[in-house]
Amino acid sequence: MFKLSAANLAPTKLANLSLVKFTLIVISIFSLSSCSVPGMLDSDNYGRNHNVYAVDFNPKDLNSISLYEMNEGDWADMGKIKNNPDAKFQITLEADFLIVQANDKLMDVPTYQTWLNYARQQLGYTEDSEYDVFNTVEEGWIYEIDLEKFPLVEGNMHRLLMYERK
Repeated sequence: MFKLSAANLAPTKLANLSLVKFTLIVISIFSLSSCSVPGMLDSDNYGRNHNVYAVDFNPKDLNSISLYEMNEGDWADMGKIKNNPDAKFQITLEADFLIVQANDKLMDVPTYQTWLNYARQQLGYTEDSEYDVFNTVEEGWIYEIDLEKFPLVEGNMHRLLMYERK
């Protein structure tokens, strides 16, 4: 009959202990790194919780807007769309406010890319400067810019970056 002894179990215990240590180290590395399971499984996600859209518009003619979607580092042209409540995003000028509205899904606070570029080039703003030009009207759905405080930059085309929540 085969007899169990401490000498026979030692290599097995040592191997199990090494496997447990290795597993804990791997789990620690993943939990402390910027990697996440969604980010690793979806190559276009990078762990973000939103889709990024660029909306180009002419404030003098708001009948239509051009829509682009960020796709693996490139802007995919979604074409011109009617600027109305049925569109994914809607832009209006009312009194002294530029109003941006999401009509499809919740969004995070947009970025007025045209203003950001102007502020960096003409006003000496840096990456660390505050660019909070939007006020929240309805969280996730409607945001506005006070045009008296942040007037529209001269030029025909303007770009807003919209961050649609997934």
